[in-house]
Amino acid sequence: MIEMFERDFEFRGKHATYTKFLKDTAKVFNRNIDIYMEASIIGLLHGRLAERDTTDTDRTNILAGVFIEEKEKCKFLFRVIMLLDTSTGLTPEQCLDRAFREDNNEVALKKNMALFNSYVYGGIEVLYEKFFTNCTTSDDYLNMIYTFVNNFKNDINGITDES
Repeated sequence: MIEMFERDFEFRGKHATYTKFLKDTAKVFNRNIDIYMEASIIGLLHGRLAERDTTDTDRTNILAGVFIEEKEKCKFLFRVIMLLDTSTGLTPEQCLDRAFREDNNEVALKKNMALFNSYVYGGIEVLYEKFFTNCTTSDDYLNMIYTFVNNFKNDINGITDES
């Protein structure tokens, strides 16, 4: 039986490159798991889904032990995304089933994890675009982090640029 967030996870191709950039160059995140968790929400909020890059050009991973340490947070994020995702056209009842009642259905869980990970990949792309295209110095990265977090806070609070 497949278990959520108990196996190694591998980023490949451009998503590995972007993850390494966000962690090692931009130093926006300390760990790959932090990028994974944040990117899931960023992908959802930006409506950005992306396919897994399967090329062998670059690789980086999250070890199972790290996932196990962060399992409860990852499961929470998974459930939130399964509830709020509108890309599949499910009814609210079907979203509830997907979020809470399909953990033991191997086929459904595999499909749901693929959807969750597509938000992760999309979120990584959004984060990379924000930090790669707009920053060159350490101060630029710090300013972008401030701007990004402040915009996120304003979005949550319903504050627009006009107000």
